[in-house]
Amino acid sequence: MSADVPLQTRRDLAPRELTVITALGTMVVVSCLWLWAGFATPADARGVMAITGGLCAVLLTTAAAVIAHHVATGRRLREQARAAASRVARLEREIVRVAEDTLPALGRQMRGGSSVPDALSRLPRPPDGPLQQLLKATANELDGLERERAIAHASRSATESEILTLTRDTLPELVRQIQAERKPVASALAGVRRPVHAPLRDLLTETAQHLSEGDRRGAAVMAACAGAAARVQAQATSLLARLRDLEEEYGDQEEVFADLLDLDHRVSQLGRLADNIALLSGGRSGRRWTRPIVMESVLRGAMGRISAYQRVRVHSTSTVAVVGYAAEGVMHALAELMDNAATFSAHGTEVHVYVDEEDAGMVVTIEDSGLGMRPRERRHAAKLVSEPLDLRTLSGTRLGLAVVGRLVDKYGLTVSFRPSARGGTGVVMLIPRVLITQPRAGEPPAAIERQARPALVAATVPAQAAPVEEAEESLPRRRRGQTLAEATGSRPATAVKPQRGGREAAARFAAFRQAGGRGRPADPASGDA
Repeated sequence: MSADVPLQTRRDLAPRELTVITALGTMVVVSCLWLWAGFATPADARGVMAITGGLCAVLLTTAAAVIAHHVATGRRLREQARAAASRVARLEREIVRVAEDTLPALGRQMRGGSSVPDALSRLPRPPDGPLQQLLKATANELDGLERERAIAHASRSATESEILTLTRDTLPELVRQIQAERKPVASALAGVRRPVHAPLRDLLTETAQHLSEGDRRGAAVMAACAGAAARVQAQATSLLARLRDLEEEYGDQEEVFADLLDLDHRVSQLGRLADNIALLSGGRSGRRWTRPIVMESVLRGAMGRISAYQRVRVHSTSTVAVVGYAAEGVMHALAELMDNAATFSAHGTEVHVYVDEEDAGMVVTIEDSGLGMRPRERRHAAKLVSEPLDLRTLSGTRLGLAVVGRLVDKYGLTVSFRPSARGGTGVVMLIPRVLITQPRAGEPPAAIERQARPALVAATVPAQAAPVEEAEESLPRRRRGQTLAEATGSRPATAVKPQRGGREAAARFAAFRQAGGRGRPADPASGDA
């Protein structure tokens, strides 16, 4: 049924109008009947008839009017109910159409960027006025929400861009300026791009303050560690000097001399650990050389600083020397690499050291027959010795490689790892040509070796000492006051008498100890630092 078709074709009387008409009609009819009854009634009863008829006429007229009013009212109410039901049904259909079609289309129009008038003009408008107002109000609200969404999206995009710039550019630059260039917080913040958003600016400022505070604390801790390491180095040097005096004093007492040599070796290893701490905390090694050190002395000096020196075999025919300022660093790096090779291989196996001269410099290869390193471990080791050291990410099992990394960075060395043909790991260290020199012309080899306290024997130290019976008559006996350094130095050879029941290992270790630069302080003319 169309909504435009009228529900009725004639005008119905209102309840009031129908009541008046009914009352008047009833009154006319009753009046006529009352007059007729009055004339038909005898004369003596007309008075009673008139009163009774009048009352009846009034009551009948009132009753007819009330009945007519109620009938008209009921009919009007039924017509209004039918009209209301029809209107409700029509509104329901319009609401469903608006909800299912009009509003989604309106949302698409608003998201597409249309204005409110343009969006409403493209949509079918409902015939009902309230629904039209509702549709317009909805369009205005959607327009406001769309503007807010666009503003929020732009703000989010700007914030994301600021965060990306902050994390990718600003923070690394801030860290570099505070930690590397040691700039104060204000100068560092002035030298970086600050975010536009206030919370990000506050975050950047707070981060800079924490970085500066952490850097100050870290520098204080590193300085304290370097100072403590320097004191340990000084104590180790003093203790070694005292041990040398005792070795000279008790050199003819074999048992005491052997114990002193063992203690000397242990103190030397303690000094190497102190040097490690000093290097990791920004300090320097406890030894320095002013003259070139021959390569053989550098290798033997490195061997003298590790506990498993008897397992190291050196294969070298090189006669070149390492410049004085780098000799201690090269010796220390080789000691750490040799110690790693000996530590991570079986106890009864040997560590072989090969030295080759190339156009680029001196190549030292250290090979062991241990379990080897997996590719991931080799990459991690190469990273430790090639990239700048971050002590916060350093594990306690890779301190030696971290020390090598410091020395590599300081002296321009190159260290790489590869599988060894012996089944373990091979470490290749390239000493650049700039650190290689030839022994000085006119200077005897003994004088050059004396700078590094070379071993008294040319061969490597055997892994095990020879039986006492075999060595008893073959080893020289030191006289009181005659040091091993003097035995290889400028003093003339002196007559010696055979040892009685001495230890071959102790005597050979006494000679080997000199290779680590732990002899008596040399004369000023010798060039020792």
